Amino acid sequence: MVCCYYSYLRFNFFYILRYTAPVYEAKLVYQVNSKNTATQVLNVGGFQESNSLAKDVEILKSKLLFKRALHHIPIDVSYFNQGEILTNELYRSTPIKVEHNVKDSLILGQHFYIKFIEEYKFELSLNEKILGEYETNTLINLPKVDLTITLLQQKSSDILREGNLYFQINSYESLTNAWNHKLAVFPLNHAAKTINISFEDFNPLKAKDIVTAVANEYIVYDIEERSKGSKQALEFIDEQLDRYYNKLKVSENKIKDFHKGTNYSTLDRSSIYFDRSNKLENELIDIDLQKTVLSEIKKSISSKNNDVDVYELLPILAGTEYAGGIMSLITNLKELLLQKENLQFEVTKNSGIIKSLDYKIGIQKKVLFESINSSNNKLGLKRTQILTKIKEVEGKFMNVPEQELEYARLQRVLSIDEKFFTLLMEKRTEYSISDAGFVTEHLILDRARIPKQPIFPNKKVFIFFGFIVGFVLSLILLLIKYILKNTISSIDEIIRHSYAQTSVLGIVPKYKHDIPVSQLVVNKNPKSIIAESFRAIRSNMQFIDGTPGQKLLAVTSTVSGEGKTFVAINTAGIIAYSGKKVVLLDLDMRKPKIHLGFGVENNVGMSTLLIKSKTIAECVHHSELENLDFITSGPVPPNPSELIINGELENIIKELHKEYDFVIVDNPPIGLVSDAMEVLKRADYPIYVFKNEYSKKYFVNNIDRLMLDNGIKNLSIILNAVEHGKSAYGGGYGYGYGGGYGYGGGYGYGYGGYYEDEPKEKNSLFKGMFGRKK
Repeated sequence: MVCCYYSYLRFNFFYILRYTAPVYEAKLVYQVNSKNTATQVLNVGGFQESNSLAKDVEILKSKLLFKRALHHIPIDVSYFNQGEILTNELYRSTPIKVEHNVKDSLILGQHFYIKFIEEYKFELSLNEKILGEYETNTLINLPKVDLTITLLQQKSSDILREGNLYFQINSYESLTNAWNHKLAVFPLNHAAKTINISFEDFNPLKAKDIVTAVANEYIVYDIEERSKGSKQALEFIDEQLDRYYNKLKVSENKIKDFHKGTNYSTLDRSSIYFDRSNKLENELIDIDLQKTVLSEIKKSISSKNNDVDVYELLPILAGTEYAGGIMSLITNLKELLLQKENLQFEVTKNSGIIKSLDYKIGIQKKVLFESINSSNNKLGLKRTQILTKIKEVEGKFMNVPEQELEYARLQRVLSIDEKFFTLLMEKRTEYSISDAGFVTEHLILDRARIPKQPIFPNKKVFIFFGFIVGFVLSLILLLIKYILKNTISSIDEIIRHSYAQTSVLGIVPKYKHDIPVSQLVVNKNPKSIIAESFRAIRSNMQFIDGTPGQKLLAVTSTVSGEGKTFVAINTAGIIAYSGKKVVLLDLDMRKPKIHLGFGVENNVGMSTLLIKSKTIAECVHHSELENLDFITSGPVPPNPSELIINGELENIIKELHKEYDFVIVDNPPIGLVSDAMEVLKRADYPIYVFKNEYSKKYFVNNIDRLMLDNGIKNLSIILNAVEHGKSAYGGGYGYGYGGGYGYGGGYGYGYGGYYEDEPKEKNSLFKGMFGRKK
């Protein structure tokens, strides 16, 4: 049983290995590192924010980057070959190509089946609905999509003609949601900034392409994000340059017109005024520039565009008391906006997480606005103070001639415009160098390869696990069966459960051939093991009663089906072989079998003898075996118990002893009826039969009852139908015989099985694992 169940488990594991779609994993090792070469040329370019390894990992496994990467591999249309159990994706190996124009997004993900009828003609079906017959390279106009199908290779003619080929038009959004969890990204070495990127899929080539596309797309994404701030700063500076270029030109034209109208050529008297005024105007320029940048930052944040890169304008405020605080607030705001953008792939706009982020973003913007307003107010106050000082300087030099003073004013305005224009040009140059100098140094240290072996199911692990599980479960089932076992399997069990001093007469092995109708097997092969077992029983009988003279042998059992008739017939046969004259009596008048075994009529027999309607001579039958006669049970009487105890049985036995050396009585089961009690008491050899793996352990109580309560002495036991190779004594001694003996057509377990044969039991897996052997 254990071996069968062990084989069953091994078959299940083989089935799993054979019909489970293998999962492959492609992986690569990625090193992240970016630098700005502008810092090696000029002391500029420190405007881009630096990436941390944790941030790189989060971006690499984000749905935003994954969706961008999917656009670089050919998965807008997926092709499949559907089998009876498994379906294989024909990634980069499809025999057809589909071009499409989607009119209705509901068509995405639907299965289009193709079955080629002729070389360039095919039948197209949508799910199970046939759409019609079409030709290749021809536009197919459908309500929700336009298709053009091209035949790439004709070698796969079987796939094309079987109708198992189908394709589906994919949605990148759906693919991102369905596949992103298969992407695994984790850091390998923080010091070396190395990251492991892996992807699992049923198709090994697709897994390799996806993991490579993600790595390459991050390079493009990183360059775009880092250069985005510099480009926006350049746009702002260009706008300011255009404005101040025009102002500078106006100032230059005013000085030119002043020279023509006044012929003024000296400015010696205004030099002191000019130097002081120029210094104050420079401070005024810085304040105006800072106010302009703060206004631009506020305008950018107030817009609905969430792409906040205004921190790139803050280097203009470098060195001021406002730059650090505003930079920190803008960085926090950008992190909140990026977090919200990533979550929009996973949750809806009305979810609690999005609302919480919106609230935090609003608070951050409010704090930032207040900080900008405060900085603007401070700059405005400072500007007012500088203007006051300028007026004071102008008041001190009111005595300067009007032309000289006018010229000094024009020259001051021109100088301011030139310096502002020059400052903007310097900043533009710095940002241009920074933008051009940024290069990514992300490297694929170990490129992804097409995996050869699947990660699931792992054949070695499954086989090992199958052996271990099968072995452990077999032991558990064996233990459970042992604990729940309630049948006798050895002589030792009978002796251990009995309180009486029981003699063991012998054991009978299972008969390896079909039992003949007569159930007499000792004459078929006198040198067989089963014949030897009955010879051993015959020999052991001498130790019970070795006195000379005629003997009475009575055989019984607890219930029908334990083989008492088989033992009685063959014991009679083996004694007859020794030259003794033997007569066998069928006293089981409720369920007679002796007449069936010897193939005679049951018109006369023990029932007619007990009522004295027939003589012994009229009832005795001769068997084919010399010295062996038998008397059948006769017609079934209504009162067999009363017939047996009416006293006539003793007279019949005495009469038979005059002619026969042994009278052997096949009694009814003592566990069901008490008919056999009187015969067992008178018998020289009372024998009780148990059947191996059939008789219940509590049947042993009948032996104690017969010996201790009813005073039956010399009661001996025989264990019938012992398995080949099994110790019948439970301690390493005894017969072990092969074969497959089974008694009768069906047995009853309890006492109710005596009167009627029970139907044959159907075989089942559960019965094979847990049922007892017969």
